[in-house]
Amino acid sequence: MEVFTIAGKGEKGDKDGSENEATFNYPGGIAVGNDGTVIVADKYNNKIRGIDLDGNVFTIVGTGKMGDKDGPGNEATFNHPYGIAVRNDGTIIVADSYNNKIRGIDPNGNVFTIAGTGKVGDKDGPGNEATFYYPTGIAVRDDGTIIVSDTMNHKIKGIDPYGNVFTIAGTGKNGDKDGSGNETSFNIPRGIAIENDGTIIVADTWNRKIRGIDLDGNVFTIAGTGRNGDKDGPGNEATFCYPNGIAIKNDGTTIIVSDTRSCKIREIDPDRNVYTISDLREKGDEDEPGNEATPSGGIAIKNDGTIMITDIYNHKIIGIRMKKLTKSAME
Repeated sequence: MEVFTIAGKGEKGDKDGSENEATFNYPGGIAVGNDGTVIVADKYNNKIRGIDLDGNVFTIVGTGKMGDKDGPGNEATFNHPYGIAVRNDGTIIVADSYNNKIRGIDPNGNVFTIAGTGKVGDKDGPGNEATFYYPTGIAVRDDGTIIVSDTMNHKIKGIDPYGNVFTIAGTGKNGDKDGSGNETSFNIPRGIAIENDGTIIVADTWNRKIRGIDLDGNVFTIAGTGRNGDKDGPGNEATFCYPNGIAIKNDGTTIIVSDTRSCKIREIDPDRNVYTISDLREKGDEDEPGNEATPSGGIAIKNDGTIMITDIYNHKIIGIRMKKLTKSAME
């Protein structure tokens, strides 16, 4: 196992440049662009940043000032952007959390509002009438439907390709109930990912569980007892400590979780057994992030299997990859 810094000097700032000179300010969501560029929602800088294949950091859009302005990327403004995903056509989708909007960035760098009036609320319907309350997690289905964790409404919502917003699951009241979508409840859901079969995976953060939503809208618990902890094992016995980021490995079914307060990266295999991949507090990794390392933000996986995490409190983007066994190690 190798833990290493992808980008970030380890101090707060807003500097573009090489991987060891660039700075971030509480980076949140992370995704991989169609060309391999790593895309980061730099939350407190109110920018969307990129990391190219050579490790250079650059600003994609955002002036750095808090605001809610659409238009060319160098004029557009955000307010604490968090979740991020990339559509098949290259459009970047952003959960602009404090603006209570879902925004888009086209391949030419123009920013536009997909859904949300900007007012706090819980209204479905056409995008220009719908309301959210602190949306955080974002994922995109192959058909272009956007899946949103509407965090403070305790709901999972969808936005169809025509911009219409609808509730997939959740009553709007915090709770912990499985079952049919319109009867279920969540408690501060955050990270969102989609398995190959279309199942939505949710980091139900304050319930300390990983939940699933099938194609019929039924909600079920994948792993987690609901108690605080970091116990590995079968899903119905394992415990989490405020899971946040979620990603699906390239096999389409294995789930990777950033378990925030345990400072661990956990894996849930297709049989729903939970394992610890890396404890970011332990000494001995090649690039130790430090005892303050807390994978609080997003998590994404590159095509080569590298796991990328926004180490929000160290203001870094870090990576985890498995080392290849040498012949002597295998003997």
